[in-house]
Formats: sequence, structure tokens, C-alpha cells
Amino acid sequence: MSEIEELYEELEEAQELDQVASACILYEEILTLEDEENVQATLLYVTDLIDLGNTGQAEATLLRIEELCEGDVESDWHAAFGQLNHYRGRYEDAEKNYRAAHELRTDRGDYLVLAAASAFQRGEAAKAEYLVREALKYQCEQDEAYSNLGTYLASQRRFEEAAGCFREVLKIDSGHEFAREWLADLEQVIGD
Repeated sequence: MSEIEELYEELEEAQELDQVASACILYEEILTLEDEENVQATLLYVTDLIDLGNTGQAEATLLRIEELCEGDVESDWHAAFGQLNHYRGRYEDAEKNYRAAHELRTDRGDYLVLAAASAFQRGEAAKAEYLVREALKYQCEQDEAYSNLGTYLASQRRFEEAAGCFREVLKIDSGHEFAREWLADLEQVIGD
């Protein structure tokens, strides 16, 4: 096994154990050893930098690889910038980044789910509802999308519809505690 393969193995272990700081160190080693720029590894590194709160280095890293991102990787780049902007509280910019990612990968609704979350953070529940409904037309994490939609509808006092969304989540994952708790609360409100 080569040195780079060993590092990737250690990196996988660190990620499984949620050891973000160790993962960042391993990414840095990998990125200095590889002959050509590994953009996907760099984007994963950026995610860990954001998780550590190192937003300056995350942004600098994203800007450094921008020209290398083409095709599907370009959408991942926009999504990473969306994550950075969301973390920084720049929800409008985050939404734009996620929507740009979706425009490049229209087969993925997950980017619209993320855009919806950014809109909701700005207090735009109706826009968030629209975006997540659009996301459901594409391949996405259905349980997450319905769960978010239920939250957006509940914030608009549309309790019956919200309860229906949480029932959809429980059809997908009967053990989903968040959905179960929301549904119980909503049924009390609806029953009153």
C-alpha cells in the first residue's frame, strides 16, 4: 500500500470517528503529496474547515480551486460555498450558491432543500416551502425534505398540512424521532 493510500485509509477512519481536526491534518498531507489537484478531496477538506469554524481558510481554499472545478464538481463547489455562507449567517448568498449548484445538477433536489433552509433562516417561510416542494420533484433525501417542509408549514400555522408531511417522513423512516415528536405536538394542536 502506498503512502497516499494509507493516508486515505486514516482519513476514512478519522471521518467515521468524527475527528474533524485529525481529518483536516490528513487532508493537508494528502493534498501536498498528490501530483495533481484532487478537487473532491479539497472540497471535503473545506467542509471540515467550516465545521472547525476556520472560515477564512475555507474561503481561501475554495477560491484557490475555483478554476479547477468543471462539470459535476462545479456544482459541488457552489454547494461548498453555500455551506460556508450559511455558516457565516449570509443566508441570501448561501441560497444563491445552492440554487447555482442545482442549476448545474438539475437531477439533484438536495441543493434546493439546502436553499430552502437558507431562505427559512431569513424568515422567508413561503419561499422555503416553494423551494422544498421543488426539491421533492427531484432526487433528494425525501425524509429530510418532508421534515423541513413540515417545519415550514407549521411556522405558517398550516398545522394539518405540516402533520401530513411528518406522516410522510414516518412512512419513509418509522423510527424518525424528530417527525414523531412534531406529529404528536401537531395532533394536540389540531385536536384542540
